[in-house]
Amino acid sequence: MSPGLLAGKVRCRIDRAWLYCVARMFQVDPWHAHAPYSCRPYKKVVVDLVNTLKPERVVEVGCGLGDILSRIEARDRFGLDADADVIRAARFLHPGKVRWLHGKIEDVVQVLPPAADMDCLILVNWIHNLSSAELAALLLPVLPRTKHLVLDAIDANAPASYRYKHDFAFLSKSAERVSVARSPDEPRSFILYKVAR
Repeated sequence: MSPGLLAGKVRCRIDRAWLYCVARMFQVDPWHAHAPYSCRPYKKVVVDLVNTLKPERVVEVGCGLGDILSRIEARDRFGLDADADVIRAARFLHPGKVRWLHGKIEDVVQVLPPAADMDCLILVNWIHNLSSAELAALLLPVLPRTKHLVLDAIDANAPASYRYKHDFAFLSKSAERVSVARSPDEPRSFILYKVAR
């Protein structure tokens, strides 16, 4: 094993141990602790994809413990999660860097300043639990306040644990696919859309 690979494995184990302590302290589902940034290369793919936009205002729905949003380079960052304990843990892990808010996608418009649009809206690692109709019903109403969108597309031959594998056909009239970035060692890609104005 190369020294770099060994160092990465050690870093992953240390980060997991730390997050397990945080998860226990805030009574967060241990699932969150199992996937720190150092263990999940897909998170860097999302960060790099969003940072290429040089955004000023970014919103992540389903932000979890904040691994992605805390690394985005933007003046205004809003992280929403449906689990209030997860938000408390994210505030502890990343104090003062992001506005961490208990909420869902339906709350996005209320957290934005008046007349302010999102340069990028991130929805990854949870949308495969919704049908395309459910996802469209939640996402389409916020698109008028969104310039770019990042979604994860699950491969057709991915394990059945990914309940829905979206083709995002419902976005065909609302957004244009700008780029696709493959997730290393995972059956999915991340798609950057530009919302039609």
